[in-house]
Amino acid sequence: MGLAALLAGVVALVLGLWLGWTSFDLIGVGLLAVVAVGLVTILRPSRLTIDRQVQPPRVPKGSPAIAFLTFANRGRTTIATTVASQPFGGTQVRTVIPRLRRGERGVRTYRLPTTQRGIFDIGPVEVTRRDPFELFRVSSKHAEPERIWVYPRVLDFHPLPAGQRRHLEGPSSDTSPQGNITFHRLRDYVVGDDLRLVHWRSSARTGKLVVRHNVDTSQPYSVVVLDQRPGRYTAAAFESAVDVAASVLVASAANKAPVELRLTDGTAVGGPRLRDVTPLIDHLTGVRPGSAGSLQAELLKLRRARGGTSLVVVTGVLDPADLPYVAALRRRFERLVVVSVDVDESPGARFPGVWVITAVDADQACAAWNLRVHS
Repeated sequence: MGLAALLAGVVALVLGLWLGWTSFDLIGVGLLAVVAVGLVTILRPSRLTIDRQVQPPRVPKGSPAIAFLTFANRGRTTIATTVASQPFGGTQVRTVIPRLRRGERGVRTYRLPTTQRGIFDIGPVEVTRRDPFELFRVSSKHAEPERIWVYPRVLDFHPLPAGQRRHLEGPSSDTSPQGNITFHRLRDYVVGDDLRLVHWRSSARTGKLVVRHNVDTSQPYSVVVLDQRPGRYTAAAFESAVDVAASVLVASAANKAPVELRLTDGTAVGGPRLRDVTPLIDHLTGVRPGSAGSLQAELLKLRRARGGTSLVVVTGVLDPADLPYVAALRRRFERLVVVSVDVDESPGARFPGVWVITAVDADQACAAWNLRVHS
């Protein structure tokens, strides 16, 4: 608009001078004056300062994430009402900054859209200024880019029984330890340690008290396998499956028990030494359906893995041909569970030694899971 007004003013002034038409001269001068005033207004440096904080940076899907926008007028003149916008994923979030007099400051809070799971980049706050005639506009950016994790929804799945079964005739699985307590390493003595654990030979050699650090090898250890194959799900069913996987991981990690997440694309996160479930939930936040790999191939890999207390397979429409591959891990895991998220609620298949739970969404799966755990 400003360039058009400038050209129109120049043309009108030239025609007026060439043809001797005073009215054209006045129109040209007027347009050029408007352009000049607009340029002076828009090129004047803005004294508006803006800062932003997003809390919390990690939030479950559907829970509030709040942006705190702090702004101030550092100039001598009043700043008119402006609109601040910032990109959030593929959308624009806008908020209105009120009219600010000299030295005035203020705070605006607004909710960010957290209805979709994912890792979202929040761009800088952009403010666009316009001249009084709406001929020119200039944009300025404030605050640093930020990132927010919108986690899967975590439902109240009750943890599976933590204790391992002990049979009088022998170990219950190939990986069952021979004893509960195993030597792990030597460490420095700290006040309160049992003196019976002091390793006197090492203490004499080092000149300071050293104790044996033992660990309980029978602690619970769970593996959760998420089937990513898109042919098993609708879009809504896949989101429910991710919610189920996240909920089972959180329930299994109660009391800092180690957990592992495996995906059918071959990704494995966590393991026997990881006691913090946050990296696993972070990974689930960005997971998408993928056709690489297969559930049966991932289950075959587990035959050579460490094994543990429980194995939970989360899939979509259940293929009965997958159940023998799950059941083949009975000597590796104490409990085998398959959760099928099927929007058509197809009749659930059965297989000896495997719990099969079929549900249309995550909420129904949670209810069926808890009923089975306490039955």
